[in-house]
Amino acid sequence: MRKFLSIAPLAFMVFLHAGVTHAQLMLPNGHYIYPTTPTSADNLRLTLVRGPCHSRFFDYQMPYRVAMTQNNIVVTMGGRNLTSGFCDLPGAAVPAEEIDLGRLPAGSYTVTVNFSPADGGVDPSPVVSSPFTVADARAGKAAPYVWLDYSGHWWDSNDPGWGLFIWHDAKSSKDSLLAAWFTYTPDGKPMWYTFQPEWEYGMGTKSAPLLQASRLPGATSPPPTPTSSIAVGSAKLTFGKGSTESPRDSTGTITYSFNGGPTITRNIQRFAP
Repeated sequence: MRKFLSIAPLAFMVFLHAGVTHAQLMLPNGHYIYPTTPTSADNLRLTLVRGPCHSRFFDYQMPYRVAMTQNNIVVTMGGRNLTSGFCDLPGAAVPAEEIDLGRLPAGSYTVTVNFSPADGGVDPSPVVSSPFTVADARAGKAAPYVWLDYSGHWWDSNDPGWGLFIWHDAKSSKDSLLAAWFTYTPDGKPMWYTFQPEWEYGMGTKSAPLLQASRLPGATSPPPTPTSSIAVGSAKLTFGKGSTESPRDSTGTITYSFNGGPTITRNIQRFAP
C-alpha cells in the first residue's frame, strides 16, 4: 500500500527542530522553528505537519530534493494534487514528514518548500517559506578548543564484536563526551563500561574512571533494586591527526588499564558497514 502525506495549502504548520528541544518561536504566517535558537551544532530537521483538510498529497515513495543557493534552502516534495479537498476523520492521527537539513553555519536563512506534482513541473505557490537564524555554537567555547564532532560508533576492525558508542555534545561549552564501551571479559562474557573524560587538548582527552554498572536481579523488568557502579580502571581517547585519505575525525586510539593491570592501547576507527 502506498503511503501519502497531505498538506493543506492554507492550513498547515512547519517546524524546524534539533535534538529534543521543544521550545517554540512563532514566525510569520503561523510557522514554528525548533529549537527556539538553533545553533551550528544542531542537526536540523524540517517537519511538515498537515492541517485538517487537504488538496495536496506528498508521496513517501516519490523522491524529494534539497538544494541551497547562498542562504536560501529549497525543498521540493513530490506528490499529487487532489481534484477536491479531503478531510480527516475527527480524532484521526495526523502523519508528518520529517526532512533532514543537516548542520548549517551561523547565519540567517530562508527555507522554502515547493510542491512538484506527479505529472511534472512545480506548483507556483510554495507550501511554506519561512526565515530562521542559526547561532554560532562555538562562540561560548573555552580552551581547549575541540573543532570536530566525534559522535558515532567506533570499533577495532581487528576485533569484531568490540566497540565504542561515543556521544559528543558539541553544543556544551566544555564539549562534554560520554563513551560506552562494549567488550568481553576474559571468560568470554559480554561486558559494558562507561567513562566521561574531559578534554586535555583539541584531539585528546584526559584519563577518566572506567565504570562498571551492576544491579541485583528481581522478579520484574526492570528490577526494583537500584543500579550501582564502581570504578574498575581508567581510560582516555585520542583521535587521529588525519589526512586526505583518513580525516582526523575517523581514526583514533583508546588507552585503558584495569586496576592493577597493564596499560593497553587499541586503534579505533568509525564504523562503516
